[in-house]
Amino acid sequence: MPHRYELAIIIPVRNEEHTVGSVLRSLARQTMLSRCQVIVVDGMSEDNTAAVAASFPFVQVVSSSPGRAKQMNLGARHAAAPALWFLHADSTLPDSRTIEALLHALEDPAVVGGAFRFRLRGNDFYYRFINWMVNLRSVTVHRVYGDQGIFVRTALFHELGGFREIGFCEDVDLVLRLRGNGRFVILPLVVETSARTWIRYGKLRTTWYHVRELLRYEWLRRTGRLETLIANQNTIEDLPPSPTPSP
Repeated sequence: MPHRYELAIIIPVRNEEHTVGSVLRSLARQTMLSRCQVIVVDGMSEDNTAAVAASFPFVQVVSSSPGRAKQMNLGARHAAAPALWFLHADSTLPDSRTIEALLHALEDPAVVGGAFRFRLRGNDFYYRFINWMVNLRSVTVHRVYGDQGIFVRTALFHELGGFREIGFCEDVDLVLRLRGNGRFVILPLVVETSARTWIRYGKLRTTWYHVRELLRYEWLRRTGRLETLIANQNTIEDLPPSPTPSP
């Protein structure tokens, strides 16, 4: 039986009443939104996030216990499309052809998934430097974060077990597993993300947080400890706590 939609867009949210409207308005401007199922997964928000999301007629809101990986996996189980696209609540799409570019990329059967170029919203010189570093990292060492709008074929996502609930770098982890199954592409259009974390916690502190979490993930992965933690159904709480906040 053919799918009703070509793409399911999954947005995990928690206490995002002031930001979720931006990404949904951005989606409303997309030329091919009619081919998409939009699922907002609310992680027990204590504000009006769910109500704001539900006010958009093309949005389906589902409830989940909190946890980004858990919420995205739940959204994938509600999806009725052959491809999944994961967006963050503070992302926006400056080009109205972004969905079109994504679906075009998936016309190549060798492509298992992909993401977009990263851009922080703002003209600050430091943000432009971060943009350059993130995009360089994506194409050279293939470490892609979720704020670049990761997309994947639904069947393969489920075959791989979805996002592993390790509590950090679950997006990088998924991309590395995807790359073992086919081509993972970085499309030239951008997904913009809010600079609110850099503003709130400081530029250097936020940058160091991301670097440190990636190094932690790489150390666990290369030493085999990551698989041990997952096998034992452990999470990041079993590791030494991080003194800096998660963006």
